[in-house]
Amino acid sequence: MLDVSYNRLNSTVSTQIGSLTNLVSIRLDNNYHKNENGKVTSYGIKGSIPSTIGLLYKLQELRLDDNYVSGSIPNSMQYLQNLLTFRAESNNLKGAIPPMPSNLQYLHLWSNYLTGTISGQLGTLRQLQELFLDDNDLTGTIPIQLGYLTSATYISFAQNQLSGPLPPSFGGLTSLKRLDLYDNKLSGEIPSQLANAPLAKLKLEGNAFHGDIPQPVCEAVDSISGDCATASSPTPSPGSDRFGITVARESEYRKWSCSCCSSCS
Repeated sequence: MLDVSYNRLNSTVSTQIGSLTNLVSIRLDNNYHKNENGKVTSYGIKGSIPSTIGLLYKLQELRLDDNYVSGSIPNSMQYLQNLLTFRAESNNLKGAIPPMPSNLQYLHLWSNYLTGTISGQLGTLRQLQELFLDDNDLTGTIPIQLGYLTSATYISFAQNQLSGPLPPSFGGLTSLKRLDLYDNKLSGEIPSQLANAPLAKLKLEGNAFHGDIPQPVCEAVDSISGDCATASSPTPSPGSDRFGITVARESEYRKWSCSCCSSCS
């Protein structure tokens, strides 16, 4: 095990780390620190993740969270077939998310600058329990293949630029307890199949859905949050155009509603 977490490091990960082939755990997390005045006292791990990381075939845990790691995630990550945990949240990572090893259980990449689309390859990670991709710059649609993540208990895609519908295949997520989709550009109706997932919390606000939450979803989910202000205006209020003709304000049309939401944005 290599563990230098919660220190005041200002260092990089050497390419020579690939020669330590007996490593099963690397913990370099939580080395970015600020003092009480907000001044950075330690940037922690800087630079990129070397591609030689893919040579550590025994590695089960890789934690780089809360540092200043930059560059892209190397494609060689997919060769770490014993890897169970990969956490690199709160860094400066950019580029697309590469293929991930098939036995991964925890993938935390939130609060970076990742771009591109979410690959359907993630749907092959049948052991995955937590998938956190929130607070990035991801675009495109949510792949229907993610409905195969039957071990997932928590998925968050919040605060990205995702568009298109929420796939009905998410109703097949038989272990899912929480789903965060807020602050994207998602559209379409909420699929009624979502009621088949054992959700306790569903966060939908800040999107462009239409219609109302299906009643089966309302009855199945303990806590749903959405844009209830939109739902509170079932009809548009009149206004006048520059010629004095009464018109409806387009911004007040009821595009979607969350009549059973337990909290509103």
